[in-house]
Amino acid sequence: MNKASKGFSLVELLVAIAILGILASVGLVHAGSDRDQLQLDTAARRLQLGLERGRSLARRQQRACGISLDAEGWLPSAEEALPGELVACSGAGLALQEALEQGPIQLHTNLPPVLRIAANGLLIDGGTVVLSHGRLKRSRCLVVSLPLGISRLGLYDGAAPAGGEAPSSSRCRPDPGEA
Repeated sequence: MNKASKGFSLVELLVAIAILGILASVGLVHAGSDRDQLQLDTAARRLQLGLERGRSLARRQQRACGISLDAEGWLPSAEEALPGELVACSGAGLALQEALEQGPIQLHTNLPPVLRIAANGLLIDGGTVVLSHGRLKRSRCLVVSLPLGISRLGLYDGAAPAGGEAPSSSRCRPDPGEA
């Protein structure tokens, strides 16, 4: 008499566990890359949002003001750094990343230390900002074009500027995904 087996052998269980482990690790690697890309895209949108906040404040208060950009994000300019009668855009501060998500995002910019905003919300200064992530090849960029101070987000063509190299606005291409 042959008795039917009512379970799995040890070898079968080990093979099934190994396959599940491989599948789970592939999902985790892909999720990490997606998280990094999301972090970079969010920082780029916050970069543009902070700029729009400053413009909105200047229009609402009908007063020219200035904001500054550093590695952490937008902040009202220090009073001693403001030229002439310009005031700080109080309330325009915005971090590029949430406190819990501080990662390897680098900021490269040729914006002046104080970005001046006219009372009608037009930007008086222009330049380019490139955001890069340490684990991604793709970089995001923001260009502030003069004379109207129009800003646009895009993808930076090529490697992010390194070693004090200034970012180039001509390398900031429109993102096909944002159309």
